[in-house]
Amino acid sequence: MEMRAITDYLGHQASDMLSEEPFVNWAVDRSLEEDLDPPFVHYVFPKRGLELRCGMDERVSVIFLRSDEDDAFDDKLLVPAFSFLWNRDQVLDHFGTPSKSGAKRSHPILGDYGAWDRFTRSNYVVHIEYRLDADVISKITLMRADIVP
Repeated sequence: MEMRAITDYLGHQASDMLSEEPFVNWAVDRSLEEDLDPPFVHYVFPKRGLELRCGMDERVSVIFLRSDEDDAFDDKLLVPAFSFLWNRDQVLDHFGTPSKSGAKRSHPILGDYGAWDRFTRSNYVVHIEYRLDADVISKITLMRADIVP
């Protein structure tokens, strides 16, 4: 069976993703975040570099993919394929001109974070953040187009 594109899960029930390979075999922690507006359901896959944010209806609205020493998503699972080892130029070659970009910066509350690029697709948005200390991807955020801030 061919692997589904991870973006295919956006807007669908989290249970769809949780019942398919390879996710069905991964440990997952589910929590309810009721203190935020709107409240949401949060799924974290420890040591897998994957998090889901769902509405209270359990439909996936955001997928977070990380790549760091302790918590890394296996980029071989990305369909269509690309790599966390890509530098910014490679990302731009692959995705084209970003709809928005930002430089690395230091925020008094959020702390330091790397440069980023956002790419708008027909029904979702890809937000790529780069590491502070190296020109490689640190985090990929996939969002339904109707919830992008």
